[in-house]
Amino acid sequence: RAAPPALTSTLSCTTAALTSTPSTMCRSNKLTVRVRPSALLVPALFLLLTDTPALLAALLLAALLHELAHYAVLRLFGIRAACFTLTGLGASLYVPELHRLSYGAELLSAAAGPLMNLLLWVLLSLTARDELSLFAGAQMVLGVLNLLPVRPMDGGRILWLLTAYLTEPYTADRAAAAVGLAVSSGLFLLCLWLVLTTGSGLFLLLGALWLTYRSLPPELFLARRLAKPSKRR
Repeated sequence: RAAPPALTSTLSCTTAALTSTPSTMCRSNKLTVRVRPSALLVPALFLLLTDTPALLAALLLAALLHELAHYAVLRLFGIRAACFTLTGLGASLYVPELHRLSYGAELLSAAAGPLMNLLLWVLLSLTARDELSLFAGAQMVLGVLNLLPVRPMDGGRILWLLTAYLTEPYTADRAAAAVGLAVSSGLFLLCLWLVLTTGSGLFLLLGALWLTYRSLPPELFLARRLAKPSKRR
């Protein structure tokens, strides 16, 4: 069957794009770890706009646990991840053997990250300890954001898998693209209203803008490229 893109998760609404700059690499016997330059730039921008290092640390911890949940479920089904990439937008797992999974198994692997965050949010909230409230909130935010039905969020992947199972991959592509564009556009307008009325939420607005950009149909960019006249040597 056709497979959607690699498993990804996002730390929070951020705007740094993947770059083609050579990444820092750390190799092990089973997994290649790549760190993009944006992995340092976006946290620096987050601190500049929010000045909350404790919140950044809580989000990073939530993202790490999120990815570990994805990886653990993949290993449970006997699937090996070939590459772990850390970027300013979060982290992604490249899984070349993902096509071996059934729709149900792949759905569980995609949902494992957000479910881990939401489970930890509930458990930390039940402790009713003030010193854990920030970490509980970070788990909740990351879990909810990744369940948005927008690619490359886990929610967009879950939507694709459910639709493909009930129909077929082509219909799933069209449905996921339409829902993703509608949700990301609505989120962008909401964040824009928040910035205009309260003066806060600029980081969220940038993240919503990035999501809207990622939700645009690939055919739009392809048509613009084909319309450009080629340069003769």
